[in-house]
Amino acid sequence: MGARRSPQAPLLPRPGLLLLGLMLLACPGGRTEVQISVPPLVEVLLGKQASIPCTHTVTGGKGYHLVEWFITDKNAEQRRVAFSEQGRREVDKNTEYTDRIFMDTDYSLVIKAADVSDERAFTCRVMAGVGGDAGGTAQLKVFDSPEAPEVKWNTRTLSVTGELASEVAECFSRNGNPMPNISWYKDDHLLEVPTERNTVLYMMTRTVREASGLHSVSSTLYLRPNKTDRDSRFYCQVAYWMPRGEKRIMDSESFHLTLHYYTENVQFSLDSPEVIKEGDDVRLLCRGDGNPPPEYVFTKMKAHDRFEDLGSNPNGLLVLQHVTKEDSGTYRCQVLDFDSPPEVELEKEVTIKVNYIDPLVLKPNKTVKVPLGGNIELDCSGSGSQTPTLLWRKGKQQVENSNTLTLNSLTYHMAGTYTCEASVPSIPGLRKDQSVRVIVEGKPEVERPLSPSHYYSTDQKVMLTCSALGHPEPQITWSVPGEPSTNSSGNRVTSRLSVEVTPELAESGVKCSAENQHGADEWTFRLETAPPTVSATAVPVDGGEGQGGSMVAVIAVCVCVLLLLLIVGFFYFMQRRGRLPCGGGEKRSLTPKEGNPDDTVVEMKTDKRNEQTGLLSPGGGGGGGTNEVRKGHREGALSTDVKQLESAGFCPAPLWMEPCRTGFSLPLVGRE
Repeated sequence: MGARRSPQAPLLPRPGLLLLGLMLLACPGGRTEVQISVPPLVEVLLGKQASIPCTHTVTGGKGYHLVEWFITDKNAEQRRVAFSEQGRREVDKNTEYTDRIFMDTDYSLVIKAADVSDERAFTCRVMAGVGGDAGGTAQLKVFDSPEAPEVKWNTRTLSVTGELASEVAECFSRNGNPMPNISWYKDDHLLEVPTERNTVLYMMTRTVREASGLHSVSSTLYLRPNKTDRDSRFYCQVAYWMPRGEKRIMDSESFHLTLHYYTENVQFSLDSPEVIKEGDDVRLLCRGDGNPPPEYVFTKMKAHDRFEDLGSNPNGLLVLQHVTKEDSGTYRCQVLDFDSPPEVELEKEVTIKVNYIDPLVLKPNKTVKVPLGGNIELDCSGSGSQTPTLLWRKGKQQVENSNTLTLNSLTYHMAGTYTCEASVPSIPGLRKDQSVRVIVEGKPEVERPLSPSHYYSTDQKVMLTCSALGHPEPQITWSVPGEPSTNSSGNRVTSRLSVEVTPELAESGVKCSAENQHGADEWTFRLETAPPTVSATAVPVDGGEGQGGSMVAVIAVCVCVLLLLLIVGFFYFMQRRGRLPCGGGEKRSLTPKEGNPDDTVVEMKTDKRNEQTGLLSPGGGGGGGTNEVRKGHREGALSTDVKQLESAGFCPAPLWMEPCRTGFSLPLVGRE
């Protein structure tokens, strides 16, 4: 840290300094003491700015002050590179640091960009007054992390029966400082690898100092593998140091070894759920522990100890697609590995059972025709590896929970496809079904609409829809000419016709007739007018669906009438309360109050007829009635005109107009 009179950096006497020393010796009490502090170690990253502090204090005198920085070269000699004398800081010329350093205001030596070659000792010396001499040395350490480790491994097949260790992999760590260390790992466990050559495990390490001064390291791993290494994961790890004692590590990519060893064990198993049902894909997996993988031969046992050849493959997988009950039985896998010793068993067997349901038997089968109103009984039977549960469905709806379905008094809506479904509850997904189509025959039935068809005006076109049920398919005709569009679905036929409304057609209606070999049926569409709406365009009418537009029109008219009545009522109420003093049909009189002739009283007189009709007239004044304004006491009346009222401050205009005079109000008295 601090030292006085460092023996490694002796002072070089100068004439000026010698004269200064003699003068100070002549003055008693003029000796100076210097305390200096320089850190023993300074750490910096490669390429970064390095600052080496030189903290010092001078006591006991004032005067001459010199701070110098020295480096130690390869010959262990000191050379000055910078100095500060009496406040003047300079860098020495013709040194390797001339353009790379400067001295800070606190006398620290600053290296602009640290390099590996800067790893050396830097000495700071301070002289002040008589006897004031001290120095300190700092060691600069430059750090740089290496590149990511690179590993190259042996991709050839290594035999586990060899007697010597084989070269497994080589790991490289380049351009680091200080020198990094390489270690080897197997399945995340550190391998204790010796450096001495042997027949089981060892490594060889080489180091190189690059031209930049950085270090590169390589390590080669030698190993005699065994069968347990076939699935092991190997990698190398590089450890290096950074400033403040921080240790960092980097792992290389991992690799596996390719080993050659014979088969010792064979496993043959079902690689699918244990419960197998018909239609499943079944996977049988055969595995031998030899490498390279051997060839696998599959067979199926037949009667009288005969086997059916199912082929061979190198992956040991046998797939049976969409199995049926005939696929039940015993299967054998044989491993072909001629390197295995004779005592190793290379054959294994597996037995599978396929659960199934036999095809269902329906009575009657496929299609049955029944007259309208008749009865029928549908029967279903089934069998399988286990007794199935039977039920009947029509579409998605369950209609019977047993094997027999009875249909009585058949209607057209009861016609359709009925499905018998068989399942085994203990085996999810095992099910089978069979369907029968029930056809109901009879005369047509025309569907009746719920309400008559509506139109807005004559000459308007409306769309009529007629639907009929029956079998055989009925033919639909209309009582008016046109080009109907017809479509059918099941036992239903639908016909649509666009007609133009005429007075005669509105009176007679439009007849729809349906007919087949069993009879006929008909329906007459009645046309009724609908209240007008904002847009009376043609609207398709389908049975009871033609009322939507007329209802909207009625509601709109009612709302408008109600709003009009509310407005009329509001103005009538305001007039009755005397809040509308300026109606055209009102009579007013100005009468001064008793005792105060200056007060003006306005009386409004409106006859009954004007009260009821005044608000509805165009002028809003009551249909031509006259207004009389009287002023005075009970003894008499004095006529006046509107100008006199305005001069008195009375405003003959309605309330919603601007007032004639601000702040003047008239008490209004209404008379019946």
